[in-house]
Amino acid sequence: MTVSPLEALAAIAVSLSILHIAVRIVGISDDRRHVAFTKEWGVDSPRKMFMFLQNQGFGSIPLVVAIFVAARFPQLGLRIQDVVGALILFVGIGGEALADAQLKNFRADSANKGRVCDAGLWRWRGGRYRDYRLRTSMFFPLPPQKGVVT
Repeated sequence: MTVSPLEALAAIAVSLSILHIAVRIVGISDDRRHVAFTKEWGVDSPRKMFMFLQNQGFGSIPLVVAIFVAARFPQLGLRIQDVVGALILFVGIGGEALADAQLKNFRADSANKGRVCDAGLWRWRGGRYRDYRLRTSMFFPLPPQKGVVT
C-alpha cells in the first residue's frame, strides 16, 4: 500500500497532537482557572461553566466542517494550502507547548501558590486555548470545493 504525502502529513499531525496532549495532562489536577471561576461564580458556577465550555466546543465546529470538506474531496499530492495548513498546525503546537512551559514555571514558583497565571502567553486569558484554536484551524486554508455548500 502506498501512502500519499498528504496522508503522511495527516498521520504526523495526528501523532504530534496526541503526543502533545498526553505529555501535557500527565499528573495534573483541575485547571486553576476553572477552580477560580467556580469560586467567583458561586452557586451560579455549574450553569456558567457549562456555557463557558459550550463556547469552547462551538469554536470547534469550523474544524469539523473543514475536515469533512478535506475528506469529501481528497486530492493526490501536496498543494500550497496543505503546506500553509501544516505551518499553522506546527505554530499552534509550538504555541501550546510554550504556554504549557510558562504555566509550569509559574506554578513552580511558590510565590504564585493559589494564583491564576496571567504572565507570558497566559496574559491574554489562556494562551494555550488560543494556540489550540490555531492548531485546529490548520484546515482553514482549504478553498471551498465545487459541490459543497459554503
